[in-house]
Amino acid sequence: MQQDDVWTAADALLAEGLRPTIERVRLKMGRGSPNTVGPLLETWFATLGPRLGVGEAKEEAGGLPAAVQQASIKLWEAALSQARKEVNIAAAAARQVLTDERAIFESRVAELAQQEAVFAERQAAAERALLVAQEQMADLAARLREAQTVLAERGQDIEALQSKLSAVEQQRDTERRRTEEERQRHAEERIRIDERTAANERRLMQDLDRERQEAKLAKAAVAAATQRAEAASQQSELDKRQLGEKLRQTDAELRSSRQALASTQERAAELRALLDAQAAASAATLKQLDVLLAHQTLPASVNAPEQVRIPKRAPKRSAETAQK
Repeated sequence: MQQDDVWTAADALLAEGLRPTIERVRLKMGRGSPNTVGPLLETWFATLGPRLGVGEAKEEAGGLPAAVQQASIKLWEAALSQARKEVNIAAAAARQVLTDERAIFESRVAELAQQEAVFAERQAAAERALLVAQEQMADLAARLREAQTVLAERGQDIEALQSKLSAVEQQRDTERRRTEEERQRHAEERIRIDERTAANERRLMQDLDRERQEAKLAKAAVAAATQRAEAASQQSELDKRQLGEKLRQTDAELRSSRQALASTQERAAELRALLDAQAAASAATLKQLDVLLAHQTLPASVNAPEQVRIPKRAPKRSAETAQK
């Protein structure tokens, strides 16, 4: 802002019959601050007297009447006084504005300091939280590694258990097949024994029938011999001796057949007992395997059921040995 602008505005106000003040000059110019307009307006008042010719009237030998000169001096003093008051008021207002702005500035500075302290505290808390989070992450990473190690070991244990379980299942299947084979073999052996027993019984019955027939024939022969005894006593005695010998042989063969039947029955009883023992041993083995699998206890080996040895069947005595 230039001095000419302030002086031009003050001259215009004076020409309008208004006393130039700081506020009026500012309104006239449409701009300017009181701190800037005040000193320039005061300079304008200082040069107003010479410009109006008041100073020259004192030096020169009176061109104006004394009343006019006194009125000009009073006007000048009143203008200066009013200008000083307005300048003081403007300065006080400016100081108040500065005081308010300073208070606002200090308040803002305090707020900024408080915000900075809060920010510093938050930053410290964030750093502490970051350290805690890093420690927790390190702890979690260590736990994760431990869990992975344990998981890997458990996986190996599971694989080992699965391998053992597969081996046990294979062994159990083998034992089952072996048991089934033993059962099949025992069933076949029992069928053969039953067949042999039936055959022996049939042969025994045939022998008994034959012996009965022979006995009948012998009796008939004795009757015929008795009838012919009167005719040939010697021949009858000879026939009696032959018949008695034949009867003894028949009795011996009958006893031999009965002994063979008893031996066959004993053999069948022994085989039945052996079959029952084999079935009980197989059931105990299967129960033991089921218990081991239920408790996931995998033994190194499962004892196979003992083979039931079937005693060899005594050879059948021949008819000649029985007769002897």
